Formats: sequence, C-alpha cells, structure tokens
Amino acid sequence: MGQMRGYFLRCRGAISVIGLVAIALFTVHALSSLVFAVLGLAPSSPQWGLALTLGSFLAIAGAAAGLPRLPQRLARPISGAFSIALLGFYTVGQLTGQQASWAITGAVLGLVVGGGLGFASGSGFWRVAIALTSSLCAYGAAFGFGSWALAAIGVQRWGLALGLGLLTGLYLWFTRQALGMAYRKWCDRAK
Repeated sequence: MGQMRGYFLRCRGAISVIGLVAIALFTVHALSSLVFAVLGLAPSSPQWGLALTLGSFLAIAGAAAGLPRLPQRLARPISGAFSIALLGFYTVGQLTGQQASWAITGAVLGLVVGGGLGFASGSGFWRVAIALTSSLCAYGAAFGFGSWALAAIGVQRWGLALGLGLLTGLYLWFTRQALGMAYRKWCDRAK
C-alpha cells in the first residue's frame, strides 16, 4: 500500500512539473510575441495605445508578484488577473486571426479567470503556476523597459533613458523576488 502511494505521488509530481514547464514555455512565447510586436512603435503610431496597455499589464502583474511586502491575499489575485489577461489576449487574438475585439474579450476573460484563480488557489498547482507566469511578466516588463531605454540612449534622451534604466533594474529585482516566491510555493506544495 505504501509503495502505491509513493508511486502515485511521484507520478503526480512529474505531471505537475511537465504542466509548469508547458505553462512557462507558452507564457514566454506569448509575452515575447507581444513585447516584440510593440517594441518598434513610436508614440505617433496609431497602435501606441497597445504598447502602453501591454506595458501597464506587464508592470502591474510583475510588481504585484515581486513586491515582498504586498500581502499574498492581495498579490495573488492582482498578479493572476493581469498575467492571465495577457495570455488570454494573446491566445484569443491568435485563434481569431488577430481580431482586436476578440483579443480584448480574451483579456477580459483572462482578468476574471486569473483573479478567480488567485483568490481560490490554496497551496496547489495553480498557486505555483500564477507565481511563475507573474514572474515571467516581470521579466517581460524589464525587457521592454530595457529595450526602450536603449532606444532613448540612441536618440540622446538622457532623462528618459535614466528613468527607463531604473525601471529595468527594478523589474529585474521583481523578477528575482517573484521567481524565489514561485520556488518557495513549489517547495511548500511538495511537503
């Protein structure tokens, strides 16, 4: 009987790891596609609002996941809502041939689902998955801010470059904090 329980726990752990790797790979693909799509946009572009919206969602999800003093009962729903909204935006947008109205619907559904998972997740798989996707959002924000900082250096806008450089450093720190939190949640889940 003890051997069956041990075998079941090992199988469940392996399936969880495979699921988290799949979620991480999909999140990296979705976020890199979204970030690279807006990197070349200028404020005069008609799609500049998309860049600001993406940056805001990444910034909120990353900050909520990486702020160590933010209570978890507040951080989980916020980071879950905004990170899953980005994934919903990307997924539904891709499935519908990049139709903006459907992509926005996907983002709204992602906000609801991600926030709900953030509230409902105890110490299980979804808590770790939300922490992982939110940490990747923090990294996406750091990458975007860093790229824009380099562009600001290229046009010699030193004040803007300094501000964006500081934001890059902050979001790299948020990424480190959030990944550490995801690891701790995984270890707590395994106990």
